[in-house]
Amino acid sequence: MHNLHAGLRAALLMRHEVMASWTQFALLFALSIAATIFWSFVATGWPARFNFWSLPGAIFFLPLIMLASLVLAGMARRMDDVLALLVAILAAEFWLDAFLGLGYAIAPAIPMRRAAHWAQWVLFYLGPLWLAACIVMAAARRFDLGWVNRVAAVPLALVLVAMPLSTSDFTGALWTRAGGTPGESVALDAVASEDVLYLQPKLLEHDVSALLPRQEGRPNLYLVGVAGDGGQNVFRREVDAVDALFAERFGTRGRSVKLVNNPATVRDTSIATRTALAHTLKRVGSLMKQDEDVLFLFLTSHGSKDGRFTLSLPPLRLNDLTPTELKAMLDEAGIRNRVIVVSSCYSGAFIEALRDDDSMIVTASAKDRNSFGCSNEADFTYFGKAFFDEALRATDSFSEAFDRALPVIAERERKEDYKLSEPQRHVGARIEQTLGAWRAALGTGGPRQ
Repeated sequence: MHNLHAGLRAALLMRHEVMASWTQFALLFALSIAATIFWSFVATGWPARFNFWSLPGAIFFLPLIMLASLVLAGMARRMDDVLALLVAILAAEFWLDAFLGLGYAIAPAIPMRRAAHWAQWVLFYLGPLWLAACIVMAAARRFDLGWVNRVAAVPLALVLVAMPLSTSDFTGALWTRAGGTPGESVALDAVASEDVLYLQPKLLEHDVSALLPRQEGRPNLYLVGVAGDGGQNVFRREVDAVDALFAERFGTRGRSVKLVNNPATVRDTSIATRTALAHTLKRVGSLMKQDEDVLFLFLTSHGSKDGRFTLSLPPLRLNDLTPTELKAMLDEAGIRNRVIVVSSCYSGAFIEALRDDDSMIVTASAKDRNSFGCSNEADFTYFGKAFFDEALRATDSFSEAFDRALPVIAERERKEDYKLSEPQRHVGARIEQTLGAWRAALGTGGPRQ
């Protein structure tokens, strides 16, 4: 109890005095792991399933703390006192976990959705910075650092602790929220089982080999759906729903492929990787008639500020997809007529790289804006609900669907007090005529672009 009281003072950047021993270190080390597991569970909510493979990443802060303590002790030439510093920091970290864990649990209950969203981001960056501050202050007092070493300790703590924790995605979520249909919450360790890994090439080859040849005498539409992030079920549900909608309304049954990152589907659907997408596009391109047929490529996931589309299925380490890489895949596949819909944050970054006269590109947000609605319980994101589930059930024109969806999305975001996502669109000069011919073949009349 003495060390926990001292840890509270250290967490508040106050003077403290700990009782240092290897027994105390071991107890506090174990307590830190237990606290991390507990507060992660609180933030996820019941019912939830523990993801064992995510544990090493979730406790990665512990070796970072030890490394920073050793470096600062060596800088002060006080290696004999490093154990006391480690005990103080581990005791402080116990309280940091409690403060931040409570914050994460309370943040979603904030009435203003935008405020709740920003509260979670503040907490995300506050934790590493707060921990770095505790390390610097504890070392300065324990080792009686002079002002030169105190100044040097700040960037050291930031580089060794704060930056890795705030900028690196070490693994997936420690807990997976259970709920929905049976089997929906499959443990992430299923992804890494040997039979699943060897099954993936067979699943992909089965899906692309099952594609039907084109129907002669009319333009054909091919659909490829990609659910990129395996941490949330909404992306998988969205791809499933779009696949069913297009089969019903636009005749893509037998001419569609789904690539899905989700622990629940790793045994029956090919996972979404850049390699799998490139292979799928090549197969689709080999079936299409270049001048007449159209590819509808739907990508849904998270996105990053540098314009990358997230491909994630922990504990696998997948590479994200960039706009230039996607363009190269499409060009190599020989697919000329393209409708590309990217639903993710910052997805507007895809337009510049992909735009040409034979392409329509629709994105859920501008290149500097977030998109919304990717909760684990939802069937659609805000964009997906308005564009696919509502607008495209009333029209077969993708441009008209965009026009209908735009005010619906904006109204919902204003209601939730979000900064508007500002979905974007590019329509090439020739794709309008191509899509008009395709719609006419459906028996719906002439172009309505």
